[in-house]
Amino acid sequence: MKTRKDIWTVKHNHRVALAVGAVLSTMSVAPQAVAESTSAASQSNEASSVETLSVYGSRMDTQKANAGVAVSTVSLEEIEKRQGSNVTDLIRHLPNVSVLGGGRDAAQSVSIRGLSSDNGRVIQLVDGARQNFSVGHRSSLFIDPELLRSVEVVRGPSSTLWGSGALGGVFAQNTKSASDFLSGTETLGGYVKQGFHSNDNASRTSGAVFGRTETVDWLVQSYYHDSDDSQLGNGKTLSYSADREKGGFAKLVFTPSLDHQWTFTARQGELDDMSPSNPSVKEPSGSYLLVYRETRDQSLSVAYDYSPASHWVDINSQLYFNNTEMKEHRVASQERDNNETQTIGFSITNTSNIKNIDLITGLDLYRDSYETKRDDSSAPGERPAGQDANAESIGVFGQINIPVFDQIRWQAGVRFDSYQGEDNRPTSLDSESRDHAWSPSTALTWNATEQLALTASYREAFRAPSLEEMYASGTHFVVPMGPTKLINRFIPNPDLKPEHSANKELAITYQFTPTSYFDNAYVDARLFRNDVDDFIDMNVDFMGGTTTRENVQDAKLEGIELSLHHQLGGFTNNLSYSQTEGKDKETGSYLDNIPAHKFVAETDYALATLPVSIGGRVSHYAEQTDTNDAKTYDGYTLWDVYASYSPNGAWDGVKFDLAIDNLTDEQYTRAWAQVASPGRDIKLNVRYQF
Repeated sequence: MKTRKDIWTVKHNHRVALAVGAVLSTMSVAPQAVAESTSAASQSNEASSVETLSVYGSRMDTQKANAGVAVSTVSLEEIEKRQGSNVTDLIRHLPNVSVLGGGRDAAQSVSIRGLSSDNGRVIQLVDGARQNFSVGHRSSLFIDPELLRSVEVVRGPSSTLWGSGALGGVFAQNTKSASDFLSGTETLGGYVKQGFHSNDNASRTSGAVFGRTETVDWLVQSYYHDSDDSQLGNGKTLSYSADREKGGFAKLVFTPSLDHQWTFTARQGELDDMSPSNPSVKEPSGSYLLVYRETRDQSLSVAYDYSPASHWVDINSQLYFNNTEMKEHRVASQERDNNETQTIGFSITNTSNIKNIDLITGLDLYRDSYETKRDDSSAPGERPAGQDANAESIGVFGQINIPVFDQIRWQAGVRFDSYQGEDNRPTSLDSESRDHAWSPSTALTWNATEQLALTASYREAFRAPSLEEMYASGTHFVVPMGPTKLINRFIPNPDLKPEHSANKELAITYQFTPTSYFDNAYVDARLFRNDVDDFIDMNVDFMGGTTTRENVQDAKLEGIELSLHHQLGGFTNNLSYSQTEGKDKETGSYLDNIPAHKFVAETDYALATLPVSIGGRVSHYAEQTDTNDAKTYDGYTLWDVYASYSPNGAWDGVKFDLAIDNLTDEQYTRAWAQVASPGRDIKLNVRYQF
């Protein structure tokens, strides 16, 4: 077993000084944010509602206003209650949202309705900027939850507004601003926060300073976390699951007038861990060597919003740059690899609202540069070849929402994307690939009564082949066979076609009239079928010695989602049930990585007389037997509880958050994972805001 003390030499008693020092040392950068207010709801409620929104502030707001699109929001209050070490901790309870990869954070990805972010079939956004880093078996979830004010998840194909990759959906992470901390006439403040997680002996330290004037808001924030190996429900240790993380964030919003607003954002994170080269396997082996991994993630963005007193013009634009570098040191062989992805992008949208007709139009363009270096000094010619490639994409889109009759609204949209990929290596035989895609969508909503809305929708999406899928070359793996070796090599395939999906969905939403039994309540039910064609898969010809990515599969994914929300006084209750089933349309065989059926019940109570809230959640995951072999995955039930307390008087400014995940110390392994997930974890955070 390895703990952080075997890998790093940072002492626990230096953590607070490190975090506070980092905040003070970056004060000269002086940034912040303006803006959207956080959802007042204490739970992650569905964004669908009978009431139709007529003015959209962003593409995400546009999707929330469409009853044919399922959107869930995790609020700042919920984020603080969860005390997650990863964004997956914040969203895994949502309907048809699951976590793949097992118990190590370094392996985890987000799956929405059976399609995963680790292969680019779900788009990840941070403050509207695409996060396009993708390397086989490695997680691309680098932002720390401490920086987030909300997470929004779109379930189902969404390429009309978001372009390539939105086959399964979108999850958008939105960072904090000074307005999340300052209220009333306050103009300057800060906080320090210390947390402890019992399961992996994790220490989580963070701090921030923030302020505002009539025209400028700013925030500077930093964090430092480290942890030992996780403990499983059976008392055993999940080896090589320790990690160390640190980073900082700065945001500055300049609002010279009511019409104009500029937002400048800078973010940097560092994550170090030691795990098998494929962190989703149980232990290092001859095939998956032990690797010390250093990940450096940086982002810069400038956003400009122009909102004059006009029904025709409401412009949102953004220029952003991301750089993610992952260095890997193969411990036994002393070989050093490097993976780096850079993305530069620009987007602009305009929203018009004329006589109850809503129109959103926009332009997206981005360029990815992907470079890898492989060290094969211990066995020349027996490693994947290094890569040097880039991809460019440009998309234009429009979507309109029109009242057809008094009770019926029609939404229609279309997007055109043109993209190309290029292999820059001099050894490349077919160095360029070009293609394009159309992504239409439509939805018809009938408000049958003031409470009842029915929506039928059709949405298409696509995913362009990744640079790694098209241009991978060199050795895939080596198998000793007596005195000889069987060497399997990658064969590039720049002729890959894009994956396409077509989603048909029916939604019924009923908003109850307030009574003495509830102040607010609704039911949301959804039935969907998503047909995905030209799935890109890895075809391994073991005896032929080749591995090629090919368009080999047409699939269908069907499912249902049921959600019930109830609120009365200080009580808030949420129930949900979700399932997805996936099959190959030609052979009838089951698809891999389809989540088990899930039932989630949660209740929360905020005391009226005391600044205290308490709550709990039970999540039941059914047995997953829809596999193509004898391997099945047992069902399990997880109990989580939490409480928050903000005392007044002499303790004003102090906030205590207590959460216990997996209260019963259940030993469980998620469906399709090789590695079990952690057992009971008692988490305590204390924050002092001044």
